[in-house]
Amino acid sequence: MQPTTRLYYVDWLRVIAFAILIAYHSSVAFFPDMKWLISSPQGSETLSLVMMYPRAWRLALLFFVSGMGTWFVFRSSTGLDFLKERFLRLFVPLIFAMCVIVVPQVWYERMWEDGYRGSLLTFWLTRYFTEGKYPDGNFTWAHMWFVGYLIVMCFVCYPVFRLVTQPVMRPVMDWFERQARSNAIYLFFLLPLVLNLALSPFFPRQTNALYNDGAWFAAWASWFGLGFLIAKHHAAVIGAIISRRHASLALSLTIAACLYVFSWTGAGGYSIGDYNEMTPLFKVLLFALAWSTILAAVGYAAAHLNKGSRALSWLNRKIFPLYIVHQTVVVAALFYVLPLGLGVWTEYLLVAAATAAGSLLFAILADLLPSSLKPLVGLSDKPSRSAAAKPASARA
Repeated sequence: MQPTTRLYYVDWLRVIAFAILIAYHSSVAFFPDMKWLISSPQGSETLSLVMMYPRAWRLALLFFVSGMGTWFVFRSSTGLDFLKERFLRLFVPLIFAMCVIVVPQVWYERMWEDGYRGSLLTFWLTRYFTEGKYPDGNFTWAHMWFVGYLIVMCFVCYPVFRLVTQPVMRPVMDWFERQARSNAIYLFFLLPLVLNLALSPFFPRQTNALYNDGAWFAAWASWFGLGFLIAKHHAAVIGAIISRRHASLALSLTIAACLYVFSWTGAGGYSIGDYNEMTPLFKVLLFALAWSTILAAVGYAAAHLNKGSRALSWLNRKIFPLYIVHQTVVVAALFYVLPLGLGVWTEYLLVAAATAAGSLLFAILADLLPSSLKPLVGLSDKPSRSAAAKPASARA
């Protein structure tokens, strides 16, 4: 495939990744083996098993796509302007969400679990900020941990980003391109895997709390960095990724089948580990599944979705505010839908539909805010072309 001047498919990947996120988060309350903010008394083993597949790679894909987008911002910024732009773009909505948008999640949970009967305003003013951090207290960043991690990654990785763009690193980058064009690209998952395994003795649990989550932060940062590098060397490597898209998908499905047999269902007669007991072998398959799925997604998207439209431009602008509010809408929908007793699948579909509609409505209304308030929900003052849609150089 000839290099295109606009990488619309990156925006499509972002939209698709967040659509999958909504579908997944709408289902978590129905997993029998997981305690969530609000959990259904009647879980569905089938729904849980269906979601095991996206559960394995959805966050890796989100960090990878974020890394790709970060490259386009990085190359168009000068020096520390990149860090300033990333900080303002991400930190402002993070703080606003933690202080305002996330509050109803905890309020609904306290009513559901503890029988709290105070109003949202009373809870916000008297309990949310004063009783300590979640889960013992109430103050939390909830799903916005993802944004918090991105901020830290941008600052931690900035020296590396600067280094790999220097002429002295050209031999190393040439080596990277050669490996990325060969079958060796399938081994790139070893970077996040090795870092995660090496740090797991010191950080044994995934916490999403940053300060005690070193093993998984290293893994997420690796996916983020791989996205940055693939975007940086896009013209040189995308053709090979596209040509291997069918093989990547086949590999993804094969690994998933192994996990279903020997982990997620136990049909193989013995277990290699699971999400509750992440053995090294389980992690090998989990990380390999995530990477093969990312390669398949990038390959198919680049081959078939590399075209813009008004719908894409509109959706792409709505993604960040939609993400900011989506989990609050999920929790609210669960609070009102679960007592109806309509059955797991009907309840799940209602929650997913309400989340998609409610989040999109919020994003639309957010775009109508005065210019001075739009940064609170992650929107720039005026609609603009995405960084990924800017002319792409043939060689970085």
